[in-house]
Parts: sequence; structure tokens; C-alpha cells
Amino acid sequence: MVEPTQRIDDEKIRELISGLRIGSIRQLPDLTGINLSGLDLEALPLKKARLCLADLRRTRLVRANLIEADLSGADLTEADLTGADLSKSRLHGTRLRKANLNRCLLTGADLRSGIVKGQTDTTDLSGATLECAEASKAVMSGVDLTGASLVGADLSGVQLAGANLTGANLSHTDLRGADLGAARLGEAVFVDSDLRGARLTNAKGKGTTFVGAQLEGTEFGGSDRDVWRIDEKIPIIGPGRFPNNVLAVLDQHQAWLASSGASGARAVMHGADLSYYDLSGRDLTGVDLSGSRLLGARLRGTKFRLATLSRCNLTAADLAGADLAGAILAGAVLRRASMAHARVGTIHLPDVQGGGGRDQATVLIGADIRDADLRGVDLAKCLTE
Repeated sequence: MVEPTQRIDDEKIRELISGLRIGSIRQLPDLTGINLSGLDLEALPLKKARLCLADLRRTRLVRANLIEADLSGADLTEADLTGADLSKSRLHGTRLRKANLNRCLLTGADLRSGIVKGQTDTTDLSGATLECAEASKAVMSGVDLTGASLVGADLSGVQLAGANLTGANLSHTDLRGADLGAARLGEAVFVDSDLRGARLTNAKGKGTTFVGAQLEGTEFGGSDRDVWRIDEKIPIIGPGRFPNNVLAVLDQHQAWLASSGASGARAVMHGADLSYYDLSGRDLTGVDLSGSRLLGARLRGTKFRLATLSRCNLTAADLAGADLAGAILAGAVLRRASMAHARVGTIHLPDVQGGGGRDQATVLIGADIRDADLRGVDLAKCLTE
């Protein structure tokens, strides 16, 4: 057994990783306490791996197979577990502070507190991102999710009793039948979340917001419901409420389009937060919104021809009738988005030198379209793989 956080010989680590990649290792050794911090372990087969007390800080475990793995007491601070499969894994007392668990699978995982180095440690997911994670029926009682983002996650039937969700964002999250009894919910946000049949008995905290949430059959006994904001409708941000900097960018973009690029400037807003903005009917041809958040945005009839929307989070956005011809939506999240009768397809781009030019199709490679309304959308005209 390796001592906690001991770095074994680099050659042995290289042999281990190489063996896992080519499939020459049939039975994983006990990796308790191993130091693999900062390494690239993308897509490695680590099913049932014993990684207790392992040092995996800032390790890249994108799409790794960690089904039934034991990560109790391991340190995964700032690790990248995007798309990893942690189904039925053991994460007792595991540190996942600021880790990226977007789109990961945690179905049936056990994240309760555990004894680490002789003392009981709470599983720490503070500041972590678990957007669009699949965690139905996971056990997360007492977990620290302070400031975490669980937007669009499936937490149906999850045990979150006594969990700390202070400042967490649970917008558009499926919490049907979840147990949040005695959870700390101060400043937590539940916009358009499904809490039907959930249990919030004795949940406490001020500043909690339930906007547009489904609350049929939700139990609130003994909770701080009287001081929570509970509204039926989601407030949409109209043009009259756009910040001046956003208006300036949009105005410059319109000038750029009207002059065919002779004046103004193309709108480039990487990582912008335009959630719940009403941009319906606008001409945003060629806009670059890579990595931006447009949760619940109103984009009906918006022209996104040749736009770059890669890695955008468009969960529950309304794109009905939008023009997405030639748009790049690689890696975008479109869960529960309305795309009814949106236009997709190819646009021909002539070569400025007078040559034949090229065709640009709507790109949906790696996009998440689960539960999206795709009526009237011809996916055969899109690049999907």
C-alpha cells in the first residue's frame, strides 16, 4: 500500500497509465494514497479502482470510467471530471472543492461524510460545478455544496438531508422526490426547478429564491418558507433593462451588419451571462458568444446565422423559429430548450479571393439536446458527429 500522497516513481506511473490506455492491465492495483495530481487521465478505465486518500488535485479525469470506484478521503480539488462516470462510486469525505463535474454521472453514488485520517470529514463540493450532472438517487446527505452550481442537474430522488446549499444555484434542476430535510438553503436559487414531491421539512436559511418552480406536493413543514421569495413567473430582462455595456456591443454589431463590416464591430462576448435576456427577433448574424450562459433566454425568431455558440448553456432557452443556419453549437447545452421550427442547414461562404469558397453547416457536435423541443427541426441538415 502506498502512503497517503506519496509520489511513486514517475516511470511506474507512466507504465500504469500506458497499460490502462492500451488495455494490458487486467486488474488494477491498490492505488490508495497515490499521487496523480495534475496528470492527464482522460477517459482512463478506472472501474472499481481503489483510490482512497489519493492526491488528484487538478487532475484531468474527463470522461474517465470511475464506476464503483472508492475515492473516500481523496483530494480532487479543482480536478476536471467533465463527463466522467462515477455511478455507484464511494466518495466519503472526498474533497471536490471547485472541481468540474459538469455532465458527469453520479447515479447511485454515495457522498456521505467519512472518516479520513482518524476524523470525520464532510464531503466538500463547495464552489464545484455540477451542471447537467446525472445524480438521481445519489446519497448526498450532509454534503457541503456552498456556492456550487447544479444548473440543469438531475437530482431526482437524491438524499440531501442536512446538506449545506448556501448560495448554490439549482436553477432548472430536477429535484422531484428529493429529500432536503434540514438543509441549509440561505441565498440558494431555484429558478424553474422541479420540486414536485420533494421534502424541505425544517430547511433553513434567508434569501432563498423559488421563481417559476414547480412545487406541487412539496413538503415545507418547519422550514423558513415565510422568508423565502416564491414567485410563479420568471422575470425576463427586456431591452429597457439591458446594461449599458451590453447595449453598446449590440449597437456596434448592428452597425457592423448594416455596413457589411465597414463600421461598428462584430459582437464578441465570450463567457457572457445573458440568462433570461429577451433578444427575440434580433439580427445576431456572426455573433460570437462562446462559453456564454443564456439560461431561459428569449430568442424567438432571433437570427443566429453563422454565429458561434460553442459551449453555450442554453438550458430552457426559447429558440422557437430562430435561424441557426451555419451556426456553431458544438458542446452547447440545449436541455429543455424550445427549438421548434428553428431553421438549420448550410450556408455557402464565397472565397474573398474569388475562389469556390466553402459551405458552413449548423454544427451540433457534442451538443446536449436532451428533452429539447425539436419539432420541425431537420437534424439531418446538421453536423452531429
